[in-house]
Amino acid sequence: MWKQVGLVLTVAAVGLGSGEAEARFGKRSTPPPSSSPGNGGSPSRPGGGYWGGNPSYYGNPQGYYAHYGYPWASYYYFDPAWAWPFLGVGLPSYGRYYGYSAAWRRLRPPPPPSAQEMSTPPAQLDLKVDTGAVANGYSVGLGLNVDGQRFGFGTRLDLFNLAAEEGMGRDSIALFSLGPSFLLVNSDRVKWRLTGGLDAAFAPDITMIGPGLGTSARLKVAGPLKLEASAHWTPLPYVQLSGDAGVGVDLGSVLRLRAGYRATYLNDQGLVDGIVNRDLFAGPFVGLSLAP
Repeated sequence: MWKQVGLVLTVAAVGLGSGEAEARFGKRSTPPPSSSPGNGGSPSRPGGGYWGGNPSYYGNPQGYYAHYGYPWASYYYFDPAWAWPFLGVGLPSYGRYYGYSAAWRRLRPPPPPSAQEMSTPPAQLDLKVDTGAVANGYSVGLGLNVDGQRFGFGTRLDLFNLAAEEGMGRDSIALFSLGPSFLLVNSDRVKWRLTGGLDAAFAPDITMIGPGLGTSARLKVAGPLKLEASAHWTPLPYVQLSGDAGVGVDLGSVLRLRAGYRATYLNDQGLVDGIVNRDLFAGPFVGLSLAP
């Protein structure tokens, strides 16, 4: 019997002494299965699923720090329980800490428009049509101006239909101007424009082309009432001096009623037959303008 008891004690001592002790009494030897950062080679994230990439672990006085990198973002989490087998008892047991930071290496949103782009108004279009009475006939005018913040473009055509001096038939004279413009003042209350370009005069027996200069202004007085004025000069090869002044009344958001007085002086400098011919056409006009 004593031999049997000794044999059992010997076997028990050998069994208990074989292998290494895993941990001290009362201390966790390995992290719980739920704390394992790997599952078949793919690290898990809170709420299930897996993140791509390989984790990197860093030592920390409060535990281990895991990092999963992506081309566009990074995922971090911290589990103080992992440090318990190495740092001793007394560490907090309040779970894990997670964080997420975006590096924005890809999928960067387009930058917002700059303040200058947002504040730049679109080009303004001003289309005018009018008709007037002159001595021995009438006139019809058509003008177009396209204005930016400082620079623009304009053109105008004036047609005169007159009774012939011989007493039979009608004479027609057309005045045309085309060129860029520069706005000295451009505001809601005042607009002052300088123009320059080419002028052309189409008379019954000759066509003449020369440089032209002009200016025009519009002043907002009160409410829908505006004052308007313009002047134009062609120095050569013929002489043209024209000007008008009047008022405009806004009829809604895009329509304006215009009325005033216009005068046009023409001198052909004797280019037809050596005899200088002069004409002055003056009279009231009325018209409409399509403008913002």
